[in-house]
Amino acid sequence: MNQIETAQEYKDQSIHYLENVYNSLDAGDAEKAGEFLWGSLAEALKAVAANEGRRLKAHWEIGDYAFELAKKRQDASIREAYGHASYFHHGFYEAGLTVDDVRLRLDVVREVIRKLLELIPEKESGQIWTK
Repeated sequence: MNQIETAQEYKDQSIHYLENVYNSLDAGDAEKAGEFLWGSLAEALKAVAANEGRRLKAHWEIGDYAFELAKKRQDASIREAYGHASYFHHGFYEAGLTVDDVRLRLDVVREVIRKLLELIPEKESGQIWTK
């Protein structure tokens, strides 16, 4: 598989996870929604990295790349979204997240995911950005 195909697979998975955020919120499952939001951002970051010919595997690699990309693009929102998503990732294991916790940060993280996925060659992505 070439880097464009790999980037597209990560992009598709990011969108799938983002759709599951809304399904989990509708079901009242904040922990799952938060974990899906983390997964969506992580996959979006992996997609951008793959598009550059890089591969991210470990959690720390994703975090380092988010900070590197934020600096390179001069976009602090990437770093901020990563912080929110990491909070949800840890909250999944610790429990205690509420639907309001996720909804409060959802728009910030979703907007960064959108920006990241726009860096990947276009494929129809549905209406997830307008929810």
